[in-house]
Amino acid sequence: MIRAANVGVGISGQEGLQAVHSSDYAIAQFRFLARLLLVHGSWSFSRVCKLILYSFYKNIALYVIELWFASVSAWSGQAVFERWSIGLYNVIFTAGPPLVIGLFDRICSDKVMLENPELYRDQTNVFSIKLFWFWIASAIWHSLVLFWLTHATVSHDALWVNGRSDGGYLCFGNILYTYVVVTVCLKAALETNCWTLPTHLAIWGSILSWFFFLIIYSRAWPTLPIGADISNIDRIIFTSSIFWLGLAIIPFVALLVDIIVKLVTRTCFKSLADRIIELELLKEMRARQNVSISERARLLINNFLPASRDTPQTSRERGQVSSIERIEPLHPNASDIERDALHGYSFSQEERDPSSAVSHSSVIRLYPNTNM
Repeated sequence: MIRAANVGVGISGQEGLQAVHSSDYAIAQFRFLARLLLVHGSWSFSRVCKLILYSFYKNIALYVIELWFASVSAWSGQAVFERWSIGLYNVIFTAGPPLVIGLFDRICSDKVMLENPELYRDQTNVFSIKLFWFWIASAIWHSLVLFWLTHATVSHDALWVNGRSDGGYLCFGNILYTYVVVTVCLKAALETNCWTLPTHLAIWGSILSWFFFLIIYSRAWPTLPIGADISNIDRIIFTSSIFWLGLAIIPFVALLVDIIVKLVTRTCFKSLADRIIELELLKEMRARQNVSISERARLLINNFLPASRDTPQTSRERGQVSSIERIEPLHPNASDIERDALHGYSFSQEERDPSSAVSHSSVIRLYPNTNM
């Protein structure tokens, strides 16, 4: 039965370890099954589905651009991107986002997942044929927007630092490649549910790694026998205001449809996971607003606590504490001297009524003993 199932779970018990040796996952007690399914099972399914969809997306978004470039290069077969850029696309520049999505992304915390078992059933909507083709269509749309907007921006009437107005196809290709890397990484940021330190390092570090590579690679020649065709191209690109303006606008335009779809979905068609995520974020925001009380403030508050909150050690002291009354607030127009008379530490309190007041020595004994 364990071998026939898609995922086999074995429990070690008095019957032996035969089931454990034949299973995919082994647990010591049956009560661990809830956490295995509701937490780790749900997280793993969501991560794997998102990893598959994102891997298809980022490759289609880049390589379909070669088809659009062929339509403007007379179908000559010339590649718009430099060969090392193509080879390192999946190795360095976009390797981090899918890795952190597959390892660290999660919908909610483990405590929330256990408290809401319905989330396990809700994960069936994470992957479907409809969703798969939506990601494919999104990748094709991004490639269209990135290529044609970049082509319209830098192909005509753009004066570069070298005095030329065309910049060459490699200059165009590296600018386009930069926009693709930025868009693909921002797409990963848009689909990420849980932001951790590795997530920030992977997404923003991937973008910075491309800029660092372009600077080093374009200056390698003639010290190294590589990159002669793009020598000093970083100076041409990074000194162009058109490049920086396009970097701020073109990736945003490409992702605008995704942003609108996500806003409409999470506003008008909320799923159970979306509602729980909002409640969890609201709880965290309220927790941050709680200001911690200092030690001095706690001592002052303890002086004015009701008798029911005190824990005297002797019955005599318990009877004395029962007569302590909570100090009523003074009128807003009371003088500062009157206010100061009712505030301060125990040794500075004023005993106005000797018959009902507690001596200072009795109050001091109520504080717990501390070894100095």
